[in-house]
Amino acid sequence: MSRSAVTIAYDGPALAGGVMDVRDLAPALLAAGQLIDAANSVMHGDKVRVSVQVVATGTGSFEIGLQVVETITSQIVALFTSPGATAAAALATFVFGTPAHKGIIWLIKRTRGKKPEKIERVSDATVRLTIDKETFEVPVTLLRLYQDMGVRVAAQRLIEQPLQKEGIDTFEVREGSTKILTVNKSEAGSFSRPEIPDEMLVDEVRRSAYSIISLAFKEENKWRLNDGNNPISAAIEDDDFLRRVDDNQIAFAKGDLLICDVRVTQKRTDSGLRTEYTVVKVVEHRPAARQIPFDFKETETD
Repeated sequence: MSRSAVTIAYDGPALAGGVMDVRDLAPALLAAGQLIDAANSVMHGDKVRVSVQVVATGTGSFEIGLQVVETITSQIVALFTSPGATAAAALATFVFGTPAHKGIIWLIKRTRGKKPEKIERVSDATVRLTIDKETFEVPVTLLRLYQDMGVRVAAQRLIEQPLQKEGIDTFEVREGSTKILTVNKSEAGSFSRPEIPDEMLVDEVRRSAYSIISLAFKEENKWRLNDGNNPISAAIEDDDFLRRVDDNQIAFAKGDLLICDVRVTQKRTDSGLRTEYTVVKVVEHRPAARQIPFDFKETETD
């Protein structure tokens, strides 16, 4: 087991007495743990387990001493060239930084949270980023952390959310009395979680039969249908069918069925899987009334 210590601090008029509202502190502490967990997952996968422990606080601002505690579950390739480097030290360095190394918080601040316009490989361990016509080089590991949504969301909770509070003006990473990094209130917006476009997984048209649960005659309202197993909400894009409904050419009764060509789209979004249904064409409207099928044909008479 190995440990690596780091000190973070919030400062501002509201914290001058070394006191911080527990409603602000608790989410910040949880975010620190989430940030370490997310970064550890990116860097080590399931090879290393870590925990974050609170050590002590200081006065004049609100200091939080953190210890990153590492438990090795299998052999790890060293992240630094020095043989004495540990996964805990590397993890703390890549997240919070040191006087000699930049961490993910520095990178988000430096890039203002923007997507790089260009990424070039410099070496096996380094890439060159271009953002707003500025270029700078960072370790590949930092780029991987920068790409990870879990890391970015935790960084937002640790930095942006507390700095939105009245009287909390700065977030700092410290080593003893030395300030390694400072984020001001005006820079907090850089830590907002980035928007990720929805990822299309399925886009296909299916022909199916549906019973009608409820109708919606206002624009953009969706009809409630049932395919025999599950209810769905579907937008109707068959303008000819809607015109005939508006003109009272089609009347509906309980038990009616619609045979429809339905576009089904499934997307992966920030909030999870989303499925949407759109009726492209109503092929047939079958009234509820049914006849017993007889093998009988009417005979034409003169």
